[in-house]
Amino acid sequence: MNADHPVMLSRRSLATVLQSLLTAELRAARGQGNPDARLPAHLPTTWPDMTQIVSGSGEGLGCDSLERLWLASAVNEMFHLHEAGGEDGLLADATFGDWIERVEAAWRAGVASVTFTSSGTSGQPKRYAHTANALHTEATFLAEHFRDRRRIVSLLPAHHAYGFLFAALLPDALGVAHVDATKLGPSEIVRSLAPGDLVVTFPDRWRWLARSLPGWPDDVAGVVSTAPCPRDLIAALCERGLSGMTEVYGSSETAGVATRCWPEISYILMPHWRFVEPVSEDAPEIVHVSGRRLVLPDRIRLQSANRFQLAGRRDGAVQVGGTNVYPDRVAARLRDRPGVDDAAVRLMRPEEGSRLKAFIVPVIGTDVTALQTDLYGWIDSALSVAERPTALTFGSKLPTGIMGKSADW
Repeated sequence: MNADHPVMLSRRSLATVLQSLLTAELRAARGQGNPDARLPAHLPTTWPDMTQIVSGSGEGLGCDSLERLWLASAVNEMFHLHEAGGEDGLLADATFGDWIERVEAAWRAGVASVTFTSSGTSGQPKRYAHTANALHTEATFLAEHFRDRRRIVSLLPAHHAYGFLFAALLPDALGVAHVDATKLGPSEIVRSLAPGDLVVTFPDRWRWLARSLPGWPDDVAGVVSTAPCPRDLIAALCERGLSGMTEVYGSSETAGVATRCWPEISYILMPHWRFVEPVSEDAPEIVHVSGRRLVLPDRIRLQSANRFQLAGRRDGAVQVGGTNVYPDRVAARLRDRPGVDDAAVRLMRPEEGSRLKAFIVPVIGTDVTALQTDLYGWIDSALSVAERPTALTFGSKLPTGIMGKSADW
């Protein structure tokens, strides 16, 4: 690891990330990622070091041996403990604080990477390793960009790439406090905000805030990422008193790549990235100052050497609740259902909502009412929350436009 960064995060920030990771993994182990899956009700908002990993008395996390193994593997995977030979120690450690110290020991031993998992729900999630130096390079840029902010208030999981940067690295780089607001209601959020705050979340959460909060305290700014944020939503937030909005473009694979500040249309590459020339707008490749090269997940329209607009995902993914989902894959699964001859799925327009919707062509002679009931039941049981079409339209053929191409509905 670079001598300037013998430890990747402060202990405070590491605890934030580790608690977020363990919470998500424990929910997955107990309820397939359901946010309402059983977790110990007595756990405080911020876990103390003495929180027990395994406990027969109902205290701490209350993990059984299989759950402890599951959580230990997640910690090893994210923080690369195996590179320092510390992964087996997790199974002997008793407390949350022990696991924090296990990660810190790996950093002191020279482990210099962290792995993030993509949030996609269709297909296998992908895992991307990032070096400490690359993450600190971005954090240094962000700290300069947000140098006037006095506190970070986040509504997002801290163990994902976006959360790691803004809920852990950025507070450390700025030397400011971090507030985890993921469990707060609207009135609690309003009471907790103060001038100089930076509120960080994703588009659907910003829409929730826009509908829940009638106004914003003075000098509270925002950050949004994971998907392009509707411009009418940002405009509404600013009209109600939000002092500014910065959009960060990136992915689990790239981390942050570019920013734009409302009301700008174009993104500007962060200074540690540049486009590989000649630039292909259909498959744009970027190179990091470290020499790492990646292809962006989106098509672009290039305005200048470092300025661009987005022109749609190359893989057809859309964002629902901060999660990548693939409408074509959902449509293919619908076409496999009994009684379905054809299907199409798309993301709702802003005025319709923020979920997926589907158009279904039934097999001739099928009882549409019975098919609708069957499909809604299957959707709720077989698809993840983000993948579920919440509106079904039925017709004799898929909608097409005047040129015979797929049309909206």
